[in-house]
This record gives sequence, structure tokens and C-alpha cells, in this order.
Amino acid sequence: MKERYFIKHLATFLIPLILPLIILGSLSFYTTQRDMKNDINKNSKFLLIQSQRQMEMILDELETLKLALYQNAKVFNELSNVLQNPVFTYESSTAYQIIFSYLNALTSSKPYIHSIYFYAQNPNNRFVSSLGGLSTINRFNDTQWFDEFMNYEGLATEWTTKRETRIFHFEKDKTELVTIFNVLAPKKIGIILNIRPKYIENILANITTHKDQVLYVLNENNQIIFSNTEKSGLNDSELNKIANQPSTFFDFESSIGEVNVTKVESEQYNWKYVSVIPHHSLYETPSRIMNYTIGFACLSFVLGLALTFYLTRRNYRQLLAITSLLRSAENNRIPLVSPKKVNDEYSYIVQNMIAHFIEHRYIQTQLSEKKYRLQFMELLALQSQINPHFLYNTLNSIYWETVGLTGKPNKASDMIENLSDMLSYSFSRPTNDVTWAEEIANTVSYVNIQKKRYKNMFDVIFEYDEDILGFYTMKLILQPLVENSIYHGIKEKESPGLIKIKIYRNGKTLRLVVIDNGHGIETDRLAHIRHSLNEAEPKEPEEHSQHIGLLNTNKRLRLMYNSNYNLTIKSKQRLGTVICVVVPLHTR
Repeated sequence: MKERYFIKHLATFLIPLILPLIILGSLSFYTTQRDMKNDINKNSKFLLIQSQRQMEMILDELETLKLALYQNAKVFNELSNVLQNPVFTYESSTAYQIIFSYLNALTSSKPYIHSIYFYAQNPNNRFVSSLGGLSTINRFNDTQWFDEFMNYEGLATEWTTKRETRIFHFEKDKTELVTIFNVLAPKKIGIILNIRPKYIENILANITTHKDQVLYVLNENNQIIFSNTEKSGLNDSELNKIANQPSTFFDFESSIGEVNVTKVESEQYNWKYVSVIPHHSLYETPSRIMNYTIGFACLSFVLGLALTFYLTRRNYRQLLAITSLLRSAENNRIPLVSPKKVNDEYSYIVQNMIAHFIEHRYIQTQLSEKKYRLQFMELLALQSQINPHFLYNTLNSIYWETVGLTGKPNKASDMIENLSDMLSYSFSRPTNDVTWAEEIANTVSYVNIQKKRYKNMFDVIFEYDEDILGFYTMKLILQPLVENSIYHGIKEKESPGLIKIKIYRNGKTLRLVVIDNGHGIETDRLAHIRHSLNEAEPKEPEEHSQHIGLLNTNKRLRLMYNSNYNLTIKSKQRLGTVICVVVPLHTR
């Protein structure tokens, strides 16, 4: 018992303390993680689009160069003559000077452009370079581009290659270049643009906003041409898988761990811009939040455990003392001794219990017994109450029917039989509940009597589901409502009337609706009836009240169900009245 008491108090202390902490920490973790991921994806996409625009500005320079060299027929022809014929004419010399000046100005004004080569097929393998003007391949140190250009066989196209070469023979270290080949005619005409990758990579390094974020620019073969870092990251196979992914944002399991990937593709130049952020760096803040949550939860558990142990030990001793005193007073009938001094809540409880326990318990028992006896007697009296006008009128009708009939079974005998059933139903087992089948049968007997009395001037329709017949209800809940419809609605109506009784189940409640097309109730009288029905402490129904059956039924419902029922009445003159009763489903 002591262990259960300890566990109970431990749960009482720890659940309100630790559970909100864990929930708050978990929500903070997942919310922060989700928001950070969304923000990173948006920022990464913005950075990649910005990088794409800068790269496409460089590529647009190549388009401008193509327009200047290739699509200007006069300049192109003179330049081709320079490459074909070693002898300069005035025209060719002028065209050459214009083109060389243009190439030199372009490389000087654009710091990211290293050099530009223009080649048109000629027997001497001559080409124009922004570095030295007219040159030949056998006298130029950088020949990688020429070999790659001459090895290409196919239609006019563009491609990009990252390479290392010595531009001049006296250089000790190789120069890194990203070379864009623009083949205008296979093995005949080409423009080669050499870009300084360091310049572009510095731009990429300066625009990154997150720690450990790596930006890649991939060419049409998914090879890295620019990157903001020299650290070893994803390998070629992983980059190829990322490049072929159809999604723009996704998580990827790589050789350096799980990473968040954002990708933008250039439709115009077929380059791919990729942002990669390791998860351990991306979710550093959410992970720190989760670690703090776990740490505080453990600390709270230890403190709660110590506090629970102390309080349980103290309270258990006090409870044992109280239990011992109560058992002594109950079993040995000895008076309880009040504590001399109130030190805590337990001694205060003992002092008040000794002062009031026996007397209070006795008084409470007496009051409860009186209350339930009163309710029982009131319910019994109300349920046994029968409208004297109804008995008088029914007996009078039976009398006149008997006068006009022979001694064989007739209407009078039917009325007497129905009346006997009703009286037996009303007076037998007054405190017992009845099924809805019995309640409906009693109402049918009542309707049969009234239809004979009023010469079938009205009809009654019952609508109910068979599954409600087995549920229980209090006696005489339906018959007074039908009686109300006959005497205050149908009787005042000159033409034949109709009463419809609908009983159906609605969830855990049962709904009873009595509808008539009688005379209806005046507005002032209807307001008075509703006021009487809604009174918190309804008065006793007056003996000659016009709606004693309705008020009687409402009071019996209140005594039976307290506030767990509902009785409403709606009426309109010359149209009729609707009474609706909603009670809980009752089974034994």
C-alpha cells in the first residue's frame, strides 16, 4: 500500500511537471526544425537563382561575342581571311584590329573572363586570342582546348569543361579555368571563352548564409565547374544522383551524412545550381532545444522523486495516525482526543473531524433519508393523480352507450374494457418503470375510449421504431399529452382532427413528439404555460387548471430526471400544437 501511495503521488507531482515540459520541448523542436527547413529552402533557392543570373550574365557575353564575330558577315569574312592568308591587306588588318581590340576590351572590363579564343578552320591552325592576338597552335602553350575542340564531331553546340593548364611556358603553377566551348560549325568555327573560377567561387562563398552550406554549379554532364569551398564533399556519383532528382527540395543520404538539398536548373544553358547543407549543421538549434528539454526533464524527475519521497513519508505517517484514531472510535467506541496544537493540515483535519464527524454524519443521513422519502412520496402522489373530469366524462359516456345497446358485446363493453386496462395500468406497481410498449398500449386504450366518446371526430397516428419498445420510461408520460391535444385542440375544432405521435431514438436520448391540428393556444396563454413549465420550483398544478396533465407530466419528469430532460410546446391558433419531450434512454 505504501508503494502504491508513493507511485500515485509521484505521478501526481511528475505528470503535471514533466509532461508539459516534454510536450513544449517536442513542439519547439519539430516547429523550429520545420520552420528552419522551410526558411533554408527559400533562402537557398534565392541564392541559387541569384547565382544563376550571374552565371547567365557571363554566358550572355558569349552570345554577344557570337553576334560580333559570327553574324557580322563582313567582319567574319575578313577575320577568316586573316587566319587563312598570312599576308595582311588593309581591310583584313583593319578587321583584325577591330576584333582584337574588342576581345581585349572585353577581357579587361570583365574580371571573371580570363581569355577568349576564336578559331576558324585553316591549314596553319591559326586562331585569334585575347592574350596575344594572332597565334598558331604549335607556338601556343595552352593547347588543351584545341584538342578537345578538334575531337568533337557533331552538330553546332555548347559545352563546359573545367581544366588546369599553363598559359605560358614560364609559369610554374597551372591555372584553373572553366572553358565554355561554342561550336558554330563542327571542326570549322568555334569561340572558346575561358573563365576564372576563383572569381565566381568567391562570389558563391560570399553569398552563402548558413554555416557549412556548400554551393555547386554543375555543367551539362553533372560535373562540378564552380563551388564555394575546396573541402571534400559529395562525390561524383552522389552529385549525379542529385542532379537527376526531379524534386527541387529534398533530403539526401550521402557519404558525409544526411543533407538537405535545394536545386535550381537553368533551362537555357543546361547548368544546375545545387545547395547542400548537412543536417547536423542545419538542425543544430532544434537539437540543442531537444537536449535542453531532456536535461530539464531529467532534473525535474530527480527533484520530483526526492520531493515525492519526503512528502509521501510524512503524509503516510499522518494518514496512519488518522486511520488509527478513526478505527479506535468506531470499533472500541472510545472518544477521540483532539490534538493540542495544530501544526499542519493533517492535525487540522483531525481536530475538525473529531468535532463534527459523528454529528455531521448523523444529520446528513437523516436529511438524505428525508429528501428521498419526500421525493418518493411526491412522485407517487403525482403519478397516482387522475383527472376527475376525465373519469366523470368517461363513465357518463359508457352509461349512455349501454342504454342504447343489447346485452351482447358492444361499444359500451369495449369502453369498459379499455377503462379497466387504464385503471389497472395506472394503479398497479405505481413506483415501477414500464416499457414503451406498455406505455403505448395504455395510450391506445385511452384513444379508443375517446374516439367512441367523440364519434370518431379525430384520428391518431403512431410512428415509432420497433427498437424503442424495449426501453423503459416512467408511467403516464404519453397519455396526458394526448389528452391535452384532445381537450384543448381537437375538441374545439369543428372539422375532423388528427393527432400524430412520433417516438424515435436520437443518439443517447429518446424524442417524443405529439402533434395535433386542433384549435391551437392563444399567444398570452401559451406564454403563461411556458413560464409555468420553466419555473425552477414549479407550483402545484391547480385542480381546475386547463393544462393540469401537461404541468403534472413536466413536474414528474423534473423529479425523475432533474435537468436531464427537455419539454417544449409550440402552438399557433387555427393551425395546431406541437409538444416535444426529450428524455435519456433508460434500460435496466
